[in-house]
Amino acid sequence: MNNRNSLKLIGILLISAISFVVGSHIYNKKFHENVKKQPKMYCYDYFRGKDYPVSVLIIEDLDLKQKYLHYYEQLKSGKEPYLPDGIPLKGMPQYHPVYVMEFTKDSLLANVVSYYDRGNLLGGSYTRGWILSECLHEEPPKKKF
Repeated sequence: MNNRNSLKLIGILLISAISFVVGSHIYNKKFHENVKKQPKMYCYDYFRGKDYPVSVLIIEDLDLKQKYLHYYEQLKSGKEPYLPDGIPLKGMPQYHPVYVMEFTKDSLLANVVSYYDRGNLLGGSYTRGWILSECLHEEPPKKKF
């Protein structure tokens, strides 16, 4: 009788594991299909002048919102501020599109997804976080050669 219960348990665990793997794959596929249906835009700013498009910093935690906004307020006023504690030095590529998922209630920040491949050490090919919404543009900046 013990062998029969053990076999049932193994069978249930095996079916559960297979269901989890298949379900995860389907969920992942549908999630990324939904992301790619969202508006596609480019992230950069001209706060240092029209001839100097610069990559935008991204934050993953909305708890950093006020520090992040203060940094950009100083930058827009012409100062070259120090990066506040807690804000990672992680920028979004200017010439690679992002997908806009949502905005904060005050519309100051946009939640974006980037598939730019940063390599294994820097986070791989998926990044999601918040950027200053006024830094979203429909076209990449003009390249100067």
